[in-house]
Amino acid sequence: MKISLRLSIVIVIVAFFVVSLEITALVLYEQGKLGLIFNSISKIFAESDQRLVFNNKGGEELNKETQRRIKELEEKIKDLERNQRVPFPDDSFVSSLTKEQIKAIVQLWCPDDNYDSNGFTSLGSGTIISPDGIIITNRHVISNYDWSVISSLPTCYIALTDDISQPPRIMYTANLIAYSPEIGSDSSYEYDFDFDIAVLYINDVCQECEGAPSSLPPSFPYLDMGHSDHLVPGDYVAVAGYPGIGADTFTLTEGTVSGRVGDFVIKTDAKIDSGSSGGSALNNKNELVGIPTWTISGQAESLGYIIGIDQVLNWYDKKVVPSTSREVKY
Repeated sequence: MKISLRLSIVIVIVAFFVVSLEITALVLYEQGKLGLIFNSISKIFAESDQRLVFNNKGGEELNKETQRRIKELEEKIKDLERNQRVPFPDDSFVSSLTKEQIKAIVQLWCPDDNYDSNGFTSLGSGTIISPDGIIITNRHVISNYDWSVISSLPTCYIALTDDISQPPRIMYTANLIAYSPEIGSDSSYEYDFDFDIAVLYINDVCQECEGAPSSLPPSFPYLDMGHSDHLVPGDYVAVAGYPGIGADTFTLTEGTVSGRVGDFVIKTDAKIDSGSSGGSALNNKNELVGIPTWTISGQAESLGYIIGIDQVLNWYDKKVVPSTSREVKY
């Protein structure tokens, strides 16, 4: 009897609770609030489910919408990289030149064979490419006023800089090892390009130059070699040297590879001017990829032209090294 009474009481309480809920629901329905409550409850459960998806196994399982958006972003980044005028460098940045690398890019003072009578000195730039003082430059830099090659010694005086805000100081002398003779014109091109290269060797200090060292160093600063054959339009390139418009101090201009002409000529929009020819064309790793040589101007713009370093080194190794003459054809 007692069990039946207790059960009856529980049933009454449950029935009362259910009836209360129904009455409350009817009131809320009449007031238009029941739908809002169900929407709020649905959102809470949806957010809980989403958190569970992100938290499951440390966030490794993403929902399909998130995966789709990530894939879209990845494709957009790839498109940006493909369409950039200057592609992202291999190491994601262009490294700054060190003090030693700047010193390896030198200014050349090359007196005319008839300097006493005409006072002419050819000015240009060059690049030290080995610790023993081998310099690559243009043939026209080591030329007399009449374009013949300088034969008097020393061929050139070598100026290096310790302060890029000041003109370089003449410290050494160098003699000519080899040069490529000027080639004849080729009527198939509107512009004719010859292999305008010369090689010098630092042989002594400048005895009469103020501030020059008393002896040659055990090794010279030099630039590492890059490769020019793989360069394509859009690749980064910089030109360094001592242009005539550069206030006689070290100058670096940046641009891109614009194209090619023939076997060894690379076009660029990086600025080249009289004085910087014979200097350095550099990639984003500051490796030597060419020798800046000419500028051709149009009505509004100009293009610079670089001789690729791969062809220069191939000529040097295969033709200059075994040669007994200073004049070595390309």
